[in-house]
Amino acid sequence: MRQRLRAARCLCDFDSSAAAVRAVSRFHRGQDFRALGMGPGSASLADLLSHLPPAARRRLFVAAGHLQSTPVSRVRGLTGEDLAAWTADQYGPGPYPAVFIGAGSGAVVHLAAALRAPVVPQTFLVPVRARIDPDQPRTALSACREFGRQLVEANPDLALCHMHDPSQDRAMLVRFAYFRFKRLRLGATLQNFLAQRLAPGATIFIVDSTLMWPMSVLGERHRFQFGALGGMGPDEYLNGSERIARHLAEQDSVLRQWDAPPPDELYPEAEWGYDDTLTAEILALAAEHGHAVRRITIGEPEHLSPLVADFYRWWYRRRSLPTDRLLIESYNQWEPYWALRLGAVPFWLQFTTRPSYRWLNHYLLHTEPPYRSIDVNLFSNGLRSVGLVPVEEWHGIAERYAGESGGVIGVDEKAFPEDIGSALRYQPALAALPQRHPMPAPVTMGDLDTFLAEAADSEACRTIRFETLRAATG
Repeated sequence: MRQRLRAARCLCDFDSSAAAVRAVSRFHRGQDFRALGMGPGSASLADLLSHLPPAARRRLFVAAGHLQSTPVSRVRGLTGEDLAAWTADQYGPGPYPAVFIGAGSGAVVHLAAALRAPVVPQTFLVPVRARIDPDQPRTALSACREFGRQLVEANPDLALCHMHDPSQDRAMLVRFAYFRFKRLRLGATLQNFLAQRLAPGATIFIVDSTLMWPMSVLGERHRFQFGALGGMGPDEYLNGSERIARHLAEQDSVLRQWDAPPPDELYPEAEWGYDDTLTAEILALAAEHGHAVRRITIGEPEHLSPLVADFYRWWYRRRSLPTDRLLIESYNQWEPYWALRLGAVPFWLQFTTRPSYRWLNHYLLHTEPPYRSIDVNLFSNGLRSVGLVPVEEWHGIAERYAGESGGVIGVDEKAFPEDIGSALRYQPALAALPQRHPMPAPVTMGDLDTFLAEAADSEACRTIRFETLRAATG
């Protein structure tokens, strides 16, 4: 109990990993994911917050960052087993036919919901309270280096990446440092969880996002990452550009380019990349208990979204349901419960930035048959970060490809991306849509294999790789 409470007090509620666990575990209990699983959704409260003046909304984002941050004194005693205990405690006793371990992806959330399988992330964000200038990455590194070293030394099963993104995370960086921990070993708690709650012959899926990022090495299992996956690549973060200069001017910074520590190596990206060190213990546990191991290899987490969307369409056709309603989600605002109740095909995007927009456009351009209805929900990060796509373009892409109706849903378009009420609004918006279907029985591994065999030559399959790994013996 103490382990679970300690982790709960240190985790970040809007972190993609914690949100994935909460969303999937709530779905297993027949619940939706309103307000990121933290409370009731409320369109009226969301509108009240989003109608505040821009300056007030920005202050609220900063205040939210302060409330999410964890004092150093509390983080000091956190262990990898605490994080594992919190994860295991979110799920019921099983038995589960499968489990997804590794990199985060909203597409995996929907695949796990279809199979009624848990998600066990390799990475968790611990927001360590600190006053940091977002535009001074060297200072941020120096201020947090010693504490990070102490945490790594006390947790040999974890790697720590101090992530610093002054573009997308600017609203939060002024109140906390992004400490992202990657699990390198299962540990006793997760070994027991898998041994006790997986069904005989269950499948362990390793979600392997091969996304790498240049990092500064601070010590054994300790790194600093400047920038993050989203609106621009690592070279632009490090070398600067005209649009970075414009962004800094808009933020009233005296700088026009960041001065970041030079990177030493490429390592799996802090939030989304998978460290393959964990695989050996997964294979050993699978061999001991007779489980299959299958690796899903993706370049970026949203690369799985077209295949999962195609899978849902295939599943709906088998249930004699329409397959012409598309629900586009972004970052942590996923809703597996309402996707199934509405008969909506889920398509998840990492962020509301230009690369994700292009990925969606490519999918809609090539998918057949086209969708009759397209709804787009947008996550708000509190500022116009580099590469952010304006709400008008999201409206436009939905209208362009939808046969009958398309647009943005659950978003205050005037407030975006400072729509601080967005987390409270997306669930009521979906719940208000017409058409309901009963919650279906879960798909089986046989169903999934049948679909994959039929889709083997599709473009969605060519962007990823499914492979069976041989479990280690001896």
